[in-house]
Amino acid sequence: MRAVSIVLACSLVGAGLTGCGLTGRGNSAPPQTVAELPPLGAAEDVQDSEVRAPITGTCGMEDLQHYVGQPRVNVPRGAMPDTYRVVGPNSVVTMDYRPDRLTIRVNESDVVESMACG
Repeated sequence: MRAVSIVLACSLVGAGLTGCGLTGRGNSAPPQTVAELPPLGAAEDVQDSEVRAPITGTCGMEDLQHYVGQPRVNVPRGAMPDTYRVVGPNSVVTMDYRPDRLTIRVNESDVVESMACG
């Protein structure tokens, strides 16, 4: 009888600990549907406001934006800066920011998705 009590007690403690591990992990509520989301605010007219250009670096990416959407091989080597890198969907890259380096992001088909300094 004592052995049965010990096994039963261990089982209950184990089940209780397992339950404790599952509680308190984030929100258990189901995700919201689009209809439940709050409405978007009205767009503001910025025509007369001062709009600042984004920080772009010194890699010359502004002159190459027309290659976005084209195959990477269409970007002439002579138009790119000395320091550049091509980043594919599964590429491993460093996270250091270099304003003089052009980063060309391509998709699985080797089509340019974006060009940015960094």
